[in-house]
Amino acid sequence: MNKFRKVRNFRFTPETTEFVILSFEGPDNYALAGGLSTRVRGLAHNLAEMGYTTHLFFLGDPSAPGLEEWGPPDFPGKLYYHRWCQWISRHYPGGVYDGEIEKLKDFENSIPQFVAEEIIRPAASKGKITIVMAEEWHTALTTINLSDYLWKCGLRNNAILLWNANNVYSFERINWGALNFVSNITTVSKYMKHQMWSLGLNPTVIPNGIPDNFFKTPPRKKDEKPLHTSTGADMV
Repeated sequence: MNKFRKVRNFRFTPETTEFVILSFEGPDNYALAGGLSTRVRGLAHNLAEMGYTTHLFFLGDPSAPGLEEWGPPDFPGKLYYHRWCQWISRHYPGGVYDGEIEKLKDFENSIPQFVAEEIIRPAASKGKITIVMAEEWHTALTTINLSDYLWKCGLRNNAILLWNANNVYSFERINWGALNFVSNITTVSKYMKHQMWSLGLNPTVIPNGIPDNFFKTPPRKKDEKPLHTSTGADMV
């Protein structure tokens, strides 16, 4: 059985495609824990700037709006923050991974139906395809559950599911057979690709989404010539 919609002749444009990003970490201070927050924020903003309607789901600040529009000036209505599990986060002020298990269960059980009915179904009614990009082990079962829900309600051919690994943390928790069956598995580097070969997987390597300016050398004093100027390259 082909787990993807046949898209060989499908043209992916802002008029035909919407994006959903699923992640525990996100842009809010409450959701900052590592590089994943930077990745998903950069990816979401870049997609919106390209004109794609993009929905970013993450465990955001419980005191912030549950749904917030963050469209760039030239593309209003293109980027939406969905702060999930806020009712749980209110009891765990320590940040995104405080109360992790409770949040994980709620995420796995509530995200699939919401994404399917509130985003994928309306997009499908307009002839659009939705690309869902899920990040890290926390979203693995959610991806599987979403695929199952889409099959049951006749929407599976209207979505492409991608699941991305940034590191090998908690790989032992993942049902790789099911995840590999329902989604296209990706990762951020050739190193990670080689690590995942041992699991019988052959993930596609995609960019990490971190903006280029994060890797540039910080400005120096006026009388100090930056090293990267003399070498002709940005220093990391």
